[in-house]
Amino acid sequence: MVRRRYGKRGAARPLTGFSCRRLARALPVLALALVHFALACSASSRPPVGTYEKVGAEDETWRSPFVGFLYHAFGWTAFLSWSCSFYPQIWENYRTWSVEGISFDFVSFNFIKHSSYGAYNVVLYFSKAVQSQYEEHYKTKTIPVALNDVGFSIHAVLMVMVQICQLCTHERGQQRITFTATMILAVAVLFILINLCIALSGKRIFGLTSWLGFITAMNHLQLAMTFIKYSPQAYYNWKRKSTEGWSVWGIVLDLAGGVCNLFQILILCWNASDITPLTGDAGKLGLSIETLFFDIIFIFQHYVLYSKRKRGSSYKFLED
Repeated sequence: MVRRRYGKRGAARPLTGFSCRRLARALPVLALALVHFALACSASSRPPVGTYEKVGAEDETWRSPFVGFLYHAFGWTAFLSWSCSFYPQIWENYRTWSVEGISFDFVSFNFIKHSSYGAYNVVLYFSKAVQSQYEEHYKTKTIPVALNDVGFSIHAVLMVMVQICQLCTHERGQQRITFTATMILAVAVLFILINLCIALSGKRIFGLTSWLGFITAMNHLQLAMTFIKYSPQAYYNWKRKSTEGWSVWGIVLDLAGGVCNLFQILILCWNASDITPLTGDAGKLGLSIETLFFDIIFIFQHYVLYSKRKRGSSYKFLED
C-alpha cells in the first residue's frame, strides 16, 4: 500500500505515472470523441427539409399559469443543478492539481454521453421537420424537449472538454483509459457512424423516419452510456476504498437535477393527459432514474463506507 498526497499547484514535483506514451494512448480516444461531436453538430444542422424555429414544450397549452410556472421552474432548476454539478469536480482538480480521484473511463464515457444527448435535444427542439416526424409517429403534439435541456447539453459538453484538458495536464498517478473502455468507445463511435450513414441515405432506423431515427438512436446511446459511465467511478472508489478527490458536492447537485428533471416530465404528462413524454423520450426518463440510482450509491460510499472517520485524514491509493 502506498500513501500519496495531492500535489499543490505550482509545486516542483514530477507527474507520477505521466508520460508521452500514455498520453498518446489517450489521444486516439479523445480524437474519436471529438469526431463524434462534429458529427452530432452536423446532424443537428442538416435535416433534409424544413427550417429551424423555436418550437417545443414552451408552446404547450397549460391547464393554469401555475402549472406552466412549475414546469419551467423544475426545468431550469434541473438545468442549474446539473450544470453546476460539473464545477465542484473541476475546482477539486484545480485546487489539488491532481486528477487521481476521478476515473478516466468515467470522463471519456461522459463526453460521448453528453454529445449524444446534445444531438438529440438540439435537433428535436429546433427542427420543425423532425418535430413533424415525431408528432406523426407518436400521434402527439407534445414535444418533450425544453430550452433548458438544450442549454444543459451544450454546457455539459464544454465542461467535459475542460475535464479532458485537466486529465492531460494534471498529476494523475497510475491512471489511464483502460483497454475495455477504449473498445466500448470504439463501438459507440462505430454505432454513430453507421446510424449517420443510414440517415443520410434516407433509410429508416428502428422503424423511424431517417433523422428521427438517428436522434432516437443517439438518445438510446446516451442512455446506455449513462449507465456505463458511472460504473467505472463506483468501482474506482471501491478499489481505492476512498472517495477523496471525487467531489461529493457535484453528486448532490446531480441528484437534485435528476429529481427536478423527473418532476418536470411528470408535470408535462399530467398537463397533456398523455404519457408520450415518458414512452417517446425514454432517454430523459432513464437519465433521471439512472442518475438517482448511482448518486445514491456515491453518497453512500462517501458518507458511510469510506467516511473520513473510517479512512483517516491521509489519502490512500491501492496499487495492484
